[in-house]
Amino acid sequence: MIQPSRTVAALILIASGLMLAGCGTQLENVPAPADPVLQANVVAARYIAGGYDEAIDSTRDQPFVIYHWRYTQGVTLGALLRLSEPLEQPVFVEQVRATLESWDAEGRIVIHGGSDPIDYIGSVANAILDYTRHTGDERFLAKALDAARFFRSEVDRTPDGLIAHHSEPERGRIWVDALYMVTPLMAKAGMILEDTSYYDDVLAQFRGFSQYLRDPVVGLYHHGWAWHGDGASPGYWGRANGWVALAMTEVLETIPEDYPGHDELLALYRDFAAAIVDHQGLGGMWHQLLDRPSSYEETSATAMFIHAMARGVQNGWLDATYLDAIRRAHAGLSRMISLSGNIENISPGSSTKSSEDGYLDKKPRRNDDHGIGPVLLALHAMLDLESQTE
Repeated sequence: MIQPSRTVAALILIASGLMLAGCGTQLENVPAPADPVLQANVVAARYIAGGYDEAIDSTRDQPFVIYHWRYTQGVTLGALLRLSEPLEQPVFVEQVRATLESWDAEGRIVIHGGSDPIDYIGSVANAILDYTRHTGDERFLAKALDAARFFRSEVDRTPDGLIAHHSEPERGRIWVDALYMVTPLMAKAGMILEDTSYYDDVLAQFRGFSQYLRDPVVGLYHHGWAWHGDGASPGYWGRANGWVALAMTEVLETIPEDYPGHDELLALYRDFAAAIVDHQGLGGMWHQLLDRPSSYEETSATAMFIHAMARGVQNGWLDATYLDAIRRAHAGLSRMISLSGNIENISPGSSTKSSEDGYLDKKPRRNDDHGIGPVLLALHAMLDLESQTE
């Protein structure tokens, strides 16, 4: 087994600083050059070294740093798997393995009540399917597929079949983040189990969520429905839209192109991508509320949009005219990543709000774990895109 790279991580950080910032320069707030390879190494190294303190379960005494069981970690683990080969860092895979082993030993990879199955198990189970495909290690596969079966057959739903956030489907509450927490997992389970009913359900979720939450004129998504009266929550929160973009991307890459409904989702993705670009900020990033340029530039949504659109260009879903927006976004994102691996301007988590001010009151944080995985996904997409377009 590859040993944990706390030492390796430190060496990467020190080397990058010596090369690019000078021996006497403090790295804490020095922006990293807009090189996705270096940026990804720095952020991933800091993660593996346990440098994102607020997300660590400090009670553990194990060779690898283990982070809290949270849906955010599912995103980060999936990103590390993607980056392991292009960066030639097998220790990234070992980090994922050690984390899953630890969570499994503690009985965490299970379906709970309330809102927990929609995000925690859904995101982690999605990462497990990626890990299984990447390594061939099937120790956690059954639990991930059980989670997918739960979403397919047992999870509480609204009267018209949409996955409900809470356990009272008659209240009709839906939450757009669930598209990411549930649909990539179900699509991949459908592929593994050779059961196309999963595909049908996934496509129906996008259709229904979009009917309730996507503004047909603006083209963006509201955060939730029926949380504050009978209707959509106000405004267009950046990260909520980011989850939709990630979900569309993973599902389109999983469901066969010739499957009925794939073209419908692809058309929705293209319309959504156009709306995203229409709301890009002057500095290349997207804002906390996408249609409010006075709100702060927000890192996690920007990273999610970079990933979704870069994959779209690579897959031929979007044409080359999107490259300018993608590269401007990466330039903006680069201002938020320091040579020490600090990541700035991440919105903390948010429930659906009854007013736009509720989202605006969510002040930006440094190194909030909602941003680490999305940033790594964006950097993977950028290095992949640039290698393809050289």
